Amino acid sequence: MRTKSKHRFAEPPAETRPSARRVVLPGWKKALFAVMATMLAFAAWEGLLAVFGVKPALYSADPYVGFSSSIPLFVEETAADGTQMMVTAPNKLRLFNAQQFPRKKAPGTFRIFALGGSTAYGRPYDDATSFVGWLREYLRALALDRKWEVINAAGISYASYREAKLMEELIAYQPDLFIVCSGQNEFLEERTYGKIRDLPESVRGAGALVSRTRTAAVVRKIVESLKHSSGAGDRPVTVLEGEVVTKLDNTVGPNAYTRDDALREQVLRHFRFNLARMVEIARSVGAGVIFITPATNLRDCSPFKSEHRAGLSSEDLRRWQTCFDQARQALTQGSDTAALAALDQAVQIDDRYVLVHFARGQILVRLGRFAEAKQAFERARDEDVCPLRALGPMPGIVAEVAAERQVPCIDFVAMQEARSEHGIPGAAVFLDHVHPTIESHRLLALELLKTMEREGLAKPSWDEAVIRQVTQKVESSVDPAKQGIALMNLSKVLGWAGKLQEAHRLAVNGAQLNTNRADVQYQAGLCCQLLGQVDDAIRYYRRAVVLDPTASDPRGNLGVALEDKGEFLAASEQFEAAIRYGDPVEVARNQTNLARIQKKLRASAGGK
Repeated sequence: MRTKSKHRFAEPPAETRPSARRVVLPGWKKALFAVMATMLAFAAWEGLLAVFGVKPALYSADPYVGFSSSIPLFVEETAADGTQMMVTAPNKLRLFNAQQFPRKKAPGTFRIFALGGSTAYGRPYDDATSFVGWLREYLRALALDRKWEVINAAGISYASYREAKLMEELIAYQPDLFIVCSGQNEFLEERTYGKIRDLPESVRGAGALVSRTRTAAVVRKIVESLKHSSGAGDRPVTVLEGEVVTKLDNTVGPNAYTRDDALREQVLRHFRFNLARMVEIARSVGAGVIFITPATNLRDCSPFKSEHRAGLSSEDLRRWQTCFDQARQALTQGSDTAALAALDQAVQIDDRYVLVHFARGQILVRLGRFAEAKQAFERARDEDVCPLRALGPMPGIVAEVAAERQVPCIDFVAMQEARSEHGIPGAAVFLDHVHPTIESHRLLALELLKTMEREGLAKPSWDEAVIRQVTQKVESSVDPAKQGIALMNLSKVLGWAGKLQEAHRLAVNGAQLNTNRADVQYQAGLCCQLLGQVDDAIRYYRRAVVLDPTASDPRGNLGVALEDKGEFLAASEQFEAAIRYGDPVEVARNQTNLARIQKKLRASAGGK
């Protein structure tokens, strides 16, 4: 029986078999397909989260500080014509300018909010001569294509974390642009950070796009849940009062501060986070942001507090003091070179005693070594134990965040340097340690207008005649008498902080601007007296007494100054008048002064 055999096709020899053909994709196509697949999967995941009602977090919460209460800056008020207006709350006027704007923005209106501390506020004056006020006037006169609302929402002593919190309120008022000038007040309030400084960079603001997705919102909730379950979420976060309470309040001034390098780094991180957070908050409602770098007075602002570095031995301190005394002696003898050599030796022993760096800067300017002088002044600012000026890294942080978030940034530091002799900002462009002159504010406003033009936000005509008219209008509205009072108040603050040279300069300028206020003349006399300028002190005190014969303080101090000049009888008359008009404390003090001067008069009469 025949069986059917299974037929197989014979395979060709290996050497004649055709090879398998494989399609090899270029690397860029593989990468493109991978990216597209990832994006599709991410989009599908985001869509699924949307179905389940997960909403994206439009901006980050502040993990560093919280607030015990929320006090709104603006409250609603009905105008005479029935328009609903937002006006500055009465309980906020201590720290904010009085401002108002319609609750509902009119069509064709571009609404700008300015945020910051006392620089943006316009201190020591007010909104009218701040860069915010100048910008408002220039926009209305030069950019006629739309209606402009420029609201000054800057608060005295406000730091970046308070500004970001305030922005959360302001985004409800249809903003188009935020102008942020921040960095001078970051060390004013007492706060601690704990381990929060270890937050990853993405949480500190680098992941702007991802942070606004639903996925990021889910991840945050998971992380917070894990922290809570492990106890990590119980780490202390500083809870601040609803309104500013600075470390300088109810204290003896800068002595409230001690050196804390770790806190310094934490504050800088928090500052960076706040800037990035403000961009996120603004963008959550489609508003833009312009940053301004914080500029400081280097040349004419001595440090607020010096402190020796830790670990100095008693022998080191003795050697340091010897060098410091040698420098002072050399200065009295008019030898800058010898004084600088002694200070250089002091720096070798302790490079953190900030007053030495400032003194070196002053000497280096006189010696014509300007680049070295600027470095010394910068070191004096950055080592100040009471950092009431923006530290050196802060302008760079502002610029970096602006670059990362692709928002414009005005380099106000460079602007002030360009207008300063040898590039070292001082009294020519600043009134005190951080507050710019009115002219500096004006030029900053013009730079803001140029930036807005570059960004396509404004179309100014740049009519030079109109610019002159606006400038004249604003400058003519400035009341010299009010300026004098403002400078007097600023002088008092700096005098309280122990900065007598700066206080004296402001007080004298104030007395020249306002010749009709006894207290303004008195402040100038007081500063002159404290600096040993007895003749000038007598002149200002006499003016104060003429303006207010019942003022006790000028009379008492005038008596002391006359006593120093040997005019005992005239001094006695002033002490007697001070006793007639003074309060119990002043009466007791001047009774002691009168007893002393009468003893001198009797001794003088007996000598004759």
